[in-house]
Amino acid sequence: MTARHHLVPQFYLRNFADGNGQVALVDRDDPERVILNAVRKACSEVGFYRIETEVLAREEDRVSHDPESVEQHLSMFEQSAAPAIYKLLRTAFADFTRDDWFHMINFIALQTVRGHRWREDFNALATQAMRVHLGATVTDETIAQWLRDEGRPVHPTAISDYREQMVGPDRPRLIAPDAVHIQEGFKLALGDLGERLADDMRWSLIASDSVQILTSDEPVCWWAAGNTPVGYGSAQVVWLPLNPRVVLQLMDADVTTEDLGLPSPSTPSGRDELCRFINSQVGGQAHRWIVHRPGDRPLDDVILAPRTAWGDELVSVEETGNTRREIWVHRRLPAVT
Repeated sequence: MTARHHLVPQFYLRNFADGNGQVALVDRDDPERVILNAVRKACSEVGFYRIETEVLAREEDRVSHDPESVEQHLSMFEQSAAPAIYKLLRTAFADFTRDDWFHMINFIALQTVRGHRWREDFNALATQAMRVHLGATVTDETIAQWLRDEGRPVHPTAISDYREQMVGPDRPRLIAPDAVHIQEGFKLALGDLGERLADDMRWSLIASDSVQILTSDEPVCWWAAGNTPVGYGSAQVVWLPLNPRVVLQLMDADVTTEDLGLPSPSTPSGRDELCRFINSQVGGQAHRWIVHRPGDRPLDDVILAPRTAWGDELVSVEETGNTRREIWVHRRLPAVT
């Protein structure tokens, strides 16, 4: 039987559990639906990180391959990060070592790419790259020849329609195999993402005495001010809730909360307001489940950030004579329901 894999580690979820080892799971699309689930079952899916032997390209890699090896390696990273999180919650940064810092960077980076959101991002960006490549390299004459080969009429409208089908809104989508999602996610996390998190970011803990903090099946939130597309390079803040009272915040060293229009954590009321905002962002980006401690009500007075989906946004139009030039950005946008 294929094992269940936790998209969010059990040791992390225990920080949001009650004395019975249960967490409250709130349906992202129906917040009135709340179920209690054991930590050992919560935020898990069958075979999510499994790489079957037959998908490996090289025969020598297949000989000793274990399909569960990714889950085993993730467990090793989790075991290294757990003491670091324990220290943060117990003594803040008082005895936080360079090794702890290193393990937390790996944990945050890997958690960023462990869930469904990363796989959606990867497929969307791969599809967009294909779209741009086809739009730039496939000529009208090439399309005309394809139409002839298919025995279809060749005229300007037919060529235009074919191109629209190829690169327009209803274009084909690239869906990468799970093994590619896993391998490319690890490569990104342990490379560029880790470097980004280690590069000149100011670490702090945001603690609230009155606002109960939630997490989700996508607990790491990369955020930037304004309405511009947020990527790992452009994000100005990274949040990771640690328990129902504390959030780890990583912020670019050259900005402040005031610069970003965020509530100041220097006062109790500012910390409460900031924690409510973090709840709205972390809860809003959940794929399926918002997670909190049973009995808590962290969604009170919180408007969740809208669910997003990849789409095209028109950002600029320039008209000269009979020529119209449009600039579009492919990005996450509020999903149309």
